[in-house]
Amino acid sequence: MTPPSHQNITGYRRALRSKLNGLAFALRGFWRWQPPGFQEVLSTEQPQILQNNPALALKAKGLLQQYDLTRLPARSSESRLLENLTYLEWLDYFLQVRPQAFQELRNFASLNWLDVGAKNWAYVDALDAFIRRHSDTPYRLDGLELDPHRRYANLTTRAQAAKNYTQTLTHAQYHEMNALDWRRKAHIITQFMPFVSPDPHLAWGLPLNYFQPAELLNHLLGLLEPGGLLLVVNQGEWEAEAQEGLWQQARGEWPITVVPLGLLPASFIQYRYPRYGWLCQKREGSGQ
Repeated sequence: MTPPSHQNITGYRRALRSKLNGLAFALRGFWRWQPPGFQEVLSTEQPQILQNNPALALKAKGLLQQYDLTRLPARSSESRLLENLTYLEWLDYFLQVRPQAFQELRNFASLNWLDVGAKNWAYVDALDAFIRRHSDTPYRLDGLELDPHRRYANLTTRAQAAKNYTQTLTHAQYHEMNALDWRRKAHIITQFMPFVSPDPHLAWGLPLNYFQPAELLNHLLGLLEPGGLLLVVNQGEWEAEAQEGLWQQARGEWPITVVPLGLLPASFIQYRYPRYGWLCQKREGSGQ
């Protein structure tokens, strides 16, 4: 499928955009100043989408109770609450489709979860709660972000927001780094909306020298313990098709089973483009 035309940049324009992005990326890394403190605008009432839909409000309440997150609405913004509900819904869907794959994670003495491309990690509560609900072992949760100094209108950065969101989560740590430099093994790895085609990568302000989807997937599969899971969510059918191409390459290098989950539920956020999911499990066997 051809991607939307507004994301289709070619030739000279693509190269120029990459150079400009490279300069801006370097400047973001150099200018580390950030305003003191971080003030999240907390939600004072139930999000409108839940007010207008009692059945959806009941579903949200059930998820929050199931994952012991009933205090989250009082300590988060409306957008962050809905994002965490969405990610919980996705993780629940992964679990329902392949419960045995998640059950096997209980065989590990401890659990390392690696989240790649964490952005501002607004959804970290969902990841942490999912681990606590479905694992009885000690765990650590690491989030990696290549562009942590990207700023919002109030001049705060992604990293500043992420560190605020994780301050009460003792097992979660946010890292400002390229995932290709990460070396610790993992039992479960997540990639939510990874860049698998160049134009969205450019549109988000990154230079093309960091666009290495095949190399990154290969690296992550090398980090994944046998029996471990790699969960991927793509944006739009065209990116799901690009992801399928990456899986095809990876199957020649690694003993993996890849399950396409198709269209994912999105009850709490109305996305412009639908989300598609993949569950990859690494088997025992030969590999790099």
